[in-house]
Amino acid sequence: MEELLTEVRAGRLDPLYVFHSEHPVLIERVVAAIRDVAVPPAARGFNYDVVEGKSSANRIVALAQTLPMMAQRRMIYVRDLAGMPADEAEPLLAYLGKPNPSTVIVAIASKVDKRIKLFATLSKKGFLHALEAPRQLPPWVRAEAQSLGVKMDPAAITRLVEAVGNDLSRLALAIEQLGLYAMTPGPGGGRRAVTADDVDDLIADTRERSVFELTDAIGAADRARALAAVGSLVDQRESAVGVVVMLARHIRQLSLVHALRASNAPRGEWAARLGVPPFIVDKVAAQARAYSPAALAAATRRLAEADRALKGDQTLTAQANTFTGPQLKAMGKDLGERVILEHVVDGIVQLAGGPG
Repeated sequence: MEELLTEVRAGRLDPLYVFHSEHPVLIERVVAAIRDVAVPPAARGFNYDVVEGKSSANRIVALAQTLPMMAQRRMIYVRDLAGMPADEAEPLLAYLGKPNPSTVIVAIASKVDKRIKLFATLSKKGFLHALEAPRQLPPWVRAEAQSLGVKMDPAAITRLVEAVGNDLSRLALAIEQLGLYAMTPGPGGGRRAVTADDVDDLIADTRERSVFELTDAIGAADRARALAAVGSLVDQRESAVGVVVMLARHIRQLSLVHALRASNAPRGEWAARLGVPPFIVDKVAAQARAYSPAALAAATRRLAEADRALKGDQTLTAQANTFTGPQLKAMGKDLGERVILEHVVDGIVQLAGGPG
């Protein structure tokens, strides 16, 4: 996308652009950049048209063939080109053979099927553009923050990406909110650097925070932090079975790290194999070093036992105590679930550094 924006800002415009993306913020920005160059604000009254994609191709072509009025170019913005019936696209296909050099058509497509002649032709001519999120999100967040004059600690950037994920629109909005949050009130006020605590306070919900704290604490073999995170999740009435499922997924990821290392799998493939964003790979790999494959296998068995106990099918033996379904019910559901979760988490942490 940056290469495309560089060409646009240099005034080198194609006669037609069709964009599709899962990230509205990327489409908004590239369309705005093209509009600013093609039709400056003073020229838009006569030279900027907005039409629906389901409009007839004849109407779009007629507008495109119109000469600009007291300006160098015209721009036609087409909302959702995918709405145009395939059997009505022929006039637009013919236009692609000899487009008007004084018109720029910018179209959005909610979905793209290259089996359809229009999209196949657009792709062949280089007019079809897929706008994708960058593989590494922290640099994007850093650049976004800098463009808004927002200072962010490295830990805050990492925490924000963990909390929001790869939704660029949400990330952009969160950065704006954090910038306002970090403003110092008063006439002499300025803007301090955003911290990871700011992200937790404003963006990450309490459940997300507790889940990350639990998996990170287990990865660090930190018993006190892990048990505190369990307590937080239980206090929030988070499903105990859901916590066990989440932990089982994390343990599987740690096990897969060992398998990837053993098979000498290229590091570039790890993110897809682990099912995590690329920026999380190093953290998961570091956590896997605390547990041997045998220890992780033992952790998986313990989690399976906890799952059965929580569902009342079997008993869970932890240390000297055995809890059955009826006994858990008698001690109270929340207390019973908390005891099971604390025992299984404590047991997993104790497996760190050993064979299990």
